[in-house]
Amino acid sequence: MKQLISIAILSIFFITSAVAQINTDRMMAVGKNALYFEDYVLSIQYFNQVIKTKPYLAEPFFYRAAAKLNLDDYAGAEEDCTKALERNNFLVRAYLCRSYARMSLRKYEEAVADCQKGLEFDVENQILMLNKGLSQTYAKKYSDALASLNDLVRRYPSFVNGYMCRAQLYVEKGDTLAAVDDFSRALSVDRFYAPARAGRGWLYLAMKDFSNALPDLDEAIRLDPENPSYYINRGLTHFNLNDLRGTLNDFDRSISLDPNSSLAYFNRGIIRSQVGDINRAIEDFDKVLFLEPNNYMAIYNRGLLKQNVGDHRGAIIDFTSIITEYPNFTPAYYQRSEARKKMGDAKGADKDYFTAWNIEDKMKQDRANNKVTKVAASDTTEEKKHDMTNYNKFIVAETENSGANKYQNPMRGRVQDRNIEIQMEDLFFITFYEKSRPGPVRRVMDYSKYLSELSDSGVKDMQKLRISNQDKALTTEQADFHFNSIDEYSSRIGQNPDIAALFFARSIDFALVQDLSSAIDDLSRALQLNDKMVLAYFERANLRFKKINVEYTNNKIIKEQRNVFSKNSNQESSDAEEFSITNGYSIGEKAFGTDYELVMRDYDQVLKLDPHFIYAYYNRANIRCIQRDYRNALIDYTKALELNPEFEDAWFNRGIAQINLGDREKGLNDLRMAGQLGIYKAYNIIKRFAE
Repeated sequence: MKQLISIAILSIFFITSAVAQINTDRMMAVGKNALYFEDYVLSIQYFNQVIKTKPYLAEPFFYRAAAKLNLDDYAGAEEDCTKALERNNFLVRAYLCRSYARMSLRKYEEAVADCQKGLEFDVENQILMLNKGLSQTYAKKYSDALASLNDLVRRYPSFVNGYMCRAQLYVEKGDTLAAVDDFSRALSVDRFYAPARAGRGWLYLAMKDFSNALPDLDEAIRLDPENPSYYINRGLTHFNLNDLRGTLNDFDRSISLDPNSSLAYFNRGIIRSQVGDINRAIEDFDKVLFLEPNNYMAIYNRGLLKQNVGDHRGAIIDFTSIITEYPNFTPAYYQRSEARKKMGDAKGADKDYFTAWNIEDKMKQDRANNKVTKVAASDTTEEKKHDMTNYNKFIVAETENSGANKYQNPMRGRVQDRNIEIQMEDLFFITFYEKSRPGPVRRVMDYSKYLSELSDSGVKDMQKLRISNQDKALTTEQADFHFNSIDEYSSRIGQNPDIAALFFARSIDFALVQDLSSAIDDLSRALQLNDKMVLAYFERANLRFKKINVEYTNNKIIKEQRNVFSKNSNQESSDAEEFSITNGYSIGEKAFGTDYELVMRDYDQVLKLDPHFIYAYYNRANIRCIQRDYRNALIDYTKALELNPEFEDAWFNRGIAQINLGDREKGLNDLRMAGQLGIYKAYNIIKRFAE
């Protein structure tokens, strides 16, 4: 962060002197907010402040490790977990987090040790058991891994990922039939689990059983149509079934979903060259090499194609790159010889030809003497990603089993997404930033008059505000901008403390840096000054609910950790204070108590001031669904759809609410409308409930 926020701005946050004093409880809360909502870079900044002030606490090191893990900083995550455990060796989550970091760093023995230690304190932790088996698999300790995973599936026969990871073990051992059986077992537990379908399809593909691979991959794509690797493998299946059109369609779709997939470009380049689309095939290999400059198979194939279209100089450059890296790779010499001959370089052509002939002659002699001459890279100290002995291999499958552990590891992804089979579309919030969604952007209501009112009050950039449910984490630069904006608004508020719009604007900055409490305080102050501010009521309701959600989840985790601590320690020490439940309420009570009423009152007030404010109906309906008040939720969704029949999120969520009320037919009809309007995952749910 370029500049710390002064105490005058946040009252209980930072001062910029060398002896800075901060409210660490507040900093931790805001850091957890940022982590919860996937603002990982921002959360690290908050945890840094807590660590700087109270370096003896374990929790901030653990949470910073979790953020680093989600940013793929595995070494940093490992270091922070170690520091957390030095301060509190009962922190099971830190063992779990460090095990995942160490697996990613290929420190498999140490990852196993972490899992074993965590299991001493939490013997029922399925993910620790799973990571232990995976780590043993990666360490090639197959008998140990099989014992661990057998124990896991015996104790938890309905745990899908146990079978998934044991299937991966069998693949590593080369027992494809046992692996197929485990993918089938996973599907017997959950027949709609797309990774199991895709995994079994990939195995059938590897076994050249294309007639069984295709239906599995078809089903995986129906269940998860946004996974680019599934299309790569189905494309390879179509290729082996001589369906070139289907192959190209699948590779095109994979690239549209992941424009940085070098494998998809490589495969499409091969197919385009097969059907005579040479120039576009060269473009595909150019893209592969932009993404992966050392892909020598792509260089070789591009050289062949350049020679085919008469670009002999370009072909020579490519073949020379291959020869420099693989000096025993005779096909490159023969091809370069041919290219040099066509350019009139007879001497160079003869030299290449006879060099290749001599290498092959030496190989024959070596074979006769039981020696092997490898097609090795010139730098033999480093393992090369591409083995040129497979240069004539055509299209390549996506290895479906390579990342099985990512399907279930709870340290990655949002806490609120764990163990959720069907997720409703999120609440709408006020923001400057939003992720793009496939298809046209729909603004389901015109709220520009409220933004104009703010701009008329002298608040800058308000016309850029959006109401969106496609949350986007801030970059470091954006976070710095909003911290500085808080500073600026604080100065203006000091000079003009009676302008409601200034408090509203600062509240948006606070919300974007995940300081929910300060944002709510500012919105309350704005409403004291102007009780007609529709957007202030709307956003205060949203942020109050966000705060409830974060506190509920964090306290649930604290309670679980406290139970582990209680089971494994009889001591009554100050360490136990870390696990106490704050604010004196039990888990879940607040989520269904007075704070919930405050949220609903704010939405009610929005609709009293503006009965056409669609997002208030939608958000209120979402919260009613969370409270399992589906009948009243239906009323709100229906009102939103009466105001705008193209509100796809409302169709989707109303469909799920209808299903929860037992009216499957109406629910599926609503989901069909949602799918038609652009929420494609609706079709997956339709598939599940239609069978």
